[in-house]
Amino acid sequence: MLSFTFVLFCLALVEQGFSSPLFSRADNATTPLTDADIQSRDLVSIAAFAAAAYCVRAGVWNCGDACDKIPDTQLVFTIGDDAATPDVYVAYSQSRNQIIVGHEGTDPSQILSVENDIHFSPTPLLTVLNVAGTPAGVEVHNGFQTAWVQTSTLVLGAVKQVQAQVPDASILVTGHSLGAAISLLDAIFLKQQLPSNTSIEVVGFGRPRVGNAAFANWVDSMFGTNNTFVVSRDDPVPHVPLLAQGFQHASGEVWIKDNTTTLACDGQENPNCSDSIGVLDAATGVSDHTGPYFGVNMGHASCANLAITTVVSGTKTLTTIAAEVTTPFSTSLSLRVTSTPSNIPIDKKNGARSGIEFHAGAAVGAVVLGALAGAVVLF
Repeated sequence: MLSFTFVLFCLALVEQGFSSPLFSRADNATTPLTDADIQSRDLVSIAAFAAAAYCVRAGVWNCGDACDKIPDTQLVFTIGDDAATPDVYVAYSQSRNQIIVGHEGTDPSQILSVENDIHFSPTPLLTVLNVAGTPAGVEVHNGFQTAWVQTSTLVLGAVKQVQAQVPDASILVTGHSLGAAISLLDAIFLKQQLPSNTSIEVVGFGRPRVGNAAFANWVDSMFGTNNTFVVSRDDPVPHVPLLAQGFQHASGEVWIKDNTTTLACDGQENPNCSDSIGVLDAATGVSDHTGPYFGVNMGHASCANLAITTVVSGTKTLTTIAAEVTTPFSTSLSLRVTSTPSNIPIDKKNGARSGIEFHAGAAVGAVVLGALAGAVVLF
């Protein structure tokens, strides 16, 4: 394990300082964002939606500061076990007329394995994502894809049922860390499966690289300016997996450079934004991964009393949705709400996946960061 860690550390050094970029970096302009710009892009509220994914329990929308920022939100579906299947929720905000899908990041206390079956090379898309019109050569992180497919069809079914009740609502898909990676795959899946006039925005916080250059270009063509990923200062997680391993971010970076400067970054892998930080900066930037993102901190440590059982909702009350009690997954899923519709689809072919496989895949960043910071830190 130590020798493997050392090899990845050396690769990181090569990527940061000694190798040529694997792609053109012609788009390197940056635009400073004012407080008014940040408000107009709604990044504070969206960060709160991402943070809430760590906190929702048993039909609760009372997670402290994050939920206080978005008080009219009604939680209608949630599932996950904080381990092999990260928590995900579907909610509705009446003031925004928006369906929100929020994905939790990895819980370090629930690690299954960091030494078994590490799959961090780009891998072809699963059939369910590789639909007609998908460009050739698109590949993604195997662990992220495996984590995403655990709940993909359940989330789609829940979103469809909420959309049937509020057909003119837009959709926001968000998450932090691993949840940010899953949210990007989820947004693609929803884009493929929902009516073409559905407005879908995806915003990730501390998002690791999800796929290769073909994937990044595909995301740009699909979402344009409706894809954003926010990097907090010297956070090293958005820099793994490595460029040298064939991974690449799509466009849409917003870099919180410091307490006074936030930049909107043109193009993919803009060298004037977070790609400008060096290995030593990343070694001291691990704590930046949890934020704050526009005043919002991520992770379970930021959650308030999780035992409260009152749902705070807007005046429109939607039908509460839950997953089928019997699922095809290889892991035990914690069902968060009680009503059980019969028409949420379950992908029986792709549903059964190894939880260890996804956690090990997601642990690549932990291995790199362990070399940099002297401790294993999972994203």
